[in-house]
Amino acid sequence: MERERTAWENALNELIAQAHACERTYGTLVQSDRYPTWQIYFKKRHFEEKDFEKILADEYHSVTQNKVPNSIQTDTPIFESVEKQLLEKNLSDREVNVLLTANEQNLVLHYQNLLAFDSLPKTTSALLQSQAEDLNNNIQSLKMDYNTKYKTGPIKTQ
Repeated sequence: MERERTAWENALNELIAQAHACERTYGTLVQSDRYPTWQIYFKKRHFEEKDFEKILADEYHSVTQNKVPNSIQTDTPIFESVEKQLLEKNLSDREVNVLLTANEQNLVLHYQNLLAFDSLPKTTSALLQSQAEDLNNNIQSLKMDYNTKYKTGPIKTQ
């Protein structure tokens, strides 16, 4: 029981680090102005992830009685490759959509993995489920946008 608690606490800590890295990436993309048609999306996601990170950190503190370290970082930030590709390459809107969709889905997988723990507190589980649903809504919006613009059927992620 204690081992599983440690495992989900570590997974929650990792998710907070991912939210922080994601928020930083979208903030950088907002400032870059390389993809003007995506600026509204980048800004929305930047502030959304900032809120997610704060809420997750508060929840972590309430269930563990420990604060999240200020210098929290992940060894494998999901959105690091997104930032690099968007800043170094000249991608089409279609390619940006596919890239963002794939990485947003990867972020949702982190939520699903955390939600799989049986001993997760109910309030934490509800909070994670709510954020995962918000992310899924973003993904569905990206997919609908892709289908509307390119009329190609379901989006094919990498």
